[in-house]
Amino acid sequence: MRLVPPPLVPPPLEAASINGPGDRHGPPRRRRRMEVARPFLPVAPTQQLEVVNRAGHYFAHHFAEDIQLEVLATSIGVSAEWLDLCFDHCRGKTPFQALQHFRLSRLFEGIAEQPQTTLQQQVHRCGLASVMAANRLFEELFGIGLAPFRRVCRQAAADRQLHRHRR
Repeated sequence: MRLVPPPLVPPPLEAASINGPGDRHGPPRRRRRMEVARPFLPVAPTQQLEVVNRAGHYFAHHFAEDIQLEVLATSIGVSAEWLDLCFDHCRGKTPFQALQHFRLSRLFEGIAEQPQTTLQQQVHRCGLASVMAANRLFEELFGIGLAPFRRVCRQAAADRQLHRHRR
């Protein structure tokens, strides 16, 4: 007998935002004791990974928006609980944490490609709440703040421009 993911459940009246309640770590998670192993997921890991990959594609198309966990789950054909379990099992993080990482990566790319654009504009394009919060997360992930990174990118762009003129 093979077990399958739980069926879709209709979203609650007030959908929780995957963007979190302004907390940099996202919505609260259920706490597990350290001695308890991860729950056994009764379907093949490739099916779990497929759920995570579909969520990643959704992130790629909607990262600048306020993403509701239930809407995301419904759009990829699973329940919010199943989505959370798949992310936990495959990536060791919540969907919120994965979305934040995706947004920060997009912010990195955006600043590198267009260092003359203001940080406020860049942060807003990536769906992040504020420059200050984004700076803290960016520095945790990449080891450099937004302003110093943008300065380095501006200098690199100027150097490339100078190199082109010398040819």
